[in-house]
Amino acid sequence: MSNNYRGRLLSNFIALSIIQGTNFLLPILVMPFVIKVIGADGFGVVSVAQMVMIYLATIADYGFNLTATRDVALFKMDGVKLSKIFFVTLVTKLLITFFLFILLILLIFFVPIFHEHFTLYLLGFVYVVGQSLLVSWFFQGMEKMQYITAITLFARIIFVALVFIFIRQKNDYVYFLFFLGLGNILAGVLSIYLAIRIFKLKQVRVRRSDVKNELKEGWQITTSNLSINTYLYTNIFILRLFTNDLVVGYYSIAEKIFFAVRQVLGIFSQVIYPRICQLTDTAKKELPHFFRSVYLPFLFLIFGSCAVLFLFSPSIVGLFLPHPPKLAVLLLQMLSFVPLIVCLNIPAYQLLLAFNKKKAYSVVLGLGTIVNIIANISLCPQWGATGTVISIILTELFITIGLNQQVFKSKLFYLIRAR
Repeated sequence: MSNNYRGRLLSNFIALSIIQGTNFLLPILVMPFVIKVIGADGFGVVSVAQMVMIYLATIADYGFNLTATRDVALFKMDGVKLSKIFFVTLVTKLLITFFLFILLILLIFFVPIFHEHFTLYLLGFVYVVGQSLLVSWFFQGMEKMQYITAITLFARIIFVALVFIFIRQKNDYVYFLFFLGLGNILAGVLSIYLAIRIFKLKQVRVRRSDVKNELKEGWQITTSNLSINTYLYTNIFILRLFTNDLVVGYYSIAEKIFFAVRQVLGIFSQVIYPRICQLTDTAKKELPHFFRSVYLPFLFLIFGSCAVLFLFSPSIVGLFLPHPPKLAVLLLQMLSFVPLIVCLNIPAYQLLLAFNKKKAYSVVLGLGTIVNIIANISLCPQWGATGTVISIILTELFITIGLNQQVFKSKLFYLIRAR
C-alpha cells in the first residue's frame, strides 16, 4: 500500500473521527449539566426516547451506509452513475422517513409509554429527519470525508449551545433530542449542497422502479442493521421493564461512555470499507496485506484503550455524577473490554459484505439478536443492570464467533490467497 494511500486513509479516519466524535462526545460532554438539571431519572426517560429515535433512523438509513457506499466507491469515476446513486438513495431515504413519522404518530396514540411523553417523541423525530438528510455515505464512498467535517462540528456546537441556553428546569428534558435533531438537519442540508456542488452532480428523475430496486437491494442489510440496533439499544427498554428510571439512568451513563469507545470501531470500519470493496473487485490478492498493515495496529490500539477505560472507570463516571455510584462504575468496568471483542469481528464482516455474502451476515446478526433478548429477559429480573451487561457480553461473543465461522465456511480466506 502506497504512502499516498496511507495518508488518504489517515485523513479520512481523522475526518470521520471528528464527525462521529462530535455525534457522540459532545452529547456526552453536556451530560453532567443535563443530569444536574433533569435528574438521573429524567435522563433515563430521555435515553429510552433516544433509543427509539436511533432505531427509527436505522430503518430510514435502510443499509445505504453500506450498499450506497459500496456503489459510490465502485463508480466514483462515472458522473452519470454517481448522480443517479445520489438522488435515488436520498429520495428513498426521505420516503421511508415520511412513513416512519406516520408510524410514530400511531405509537403515540396507542402505546402508553409513548403517549405519556408524546412531546418528547414528537420533537425528537427531528433527529430522524436530520439523519436521513445527511449524505455522509456519499462522501465516505468518494473517500472525501473531510468536506463535511466542518459543518458537522458546527452543527454539534449549535446543539451544545442550545442545551446550555434553554434546558433550565426538569421539564425541559423534552427539548434535548429536538436540539440534537436541529443540528442534524443543518448538517444534512449543507452536506447535500456540498455534494452537488463539489462533484457536479446532475439532477436525476427518480422513478418508482428505482426506489423499488433500492428497497430490494438494501433489505438484508437493513434487517442486519436493525438486529445490531436491537441488541444495542433495546437493552435499555428491557431493563426499564424490570427496574426503574434511576437504574436506567445509571446504566445509560455507563453505556454512553462505552458507545463512545465503540464508535471508534465504526469509524475505522467505515474508512477502510470502500478500499476493501475496491480490492475485492480488482485485486483480491492484496487483501491479506491490507488487513495486516492496517487492522493489526488498530487492534492493539483498541486493547490499550480498553485497559485505560477499565482502570479509570471510577474517575470517568465521576465526571458525570459528583459521587459515582458503585453500580455505574461496575457497569462501565464490565463493558470496558467489549470493544475488543467487537474489534475481532471487523475483518470477517467486512469480507462478508464486500463479497456480497449478505445473507450469512444477516443470519448471524439475527441469531445474535435472539441471544440478546433471551439473555436479557432471563438475567434482568434477578440481576438488573449487571444482567443487561452480561447479556451484551454474551451477544458480542456469539456474533464475533459466528461471523468468523461464516468467513471460513464460505472459504473467503482461501479465495483471497488463491488469487
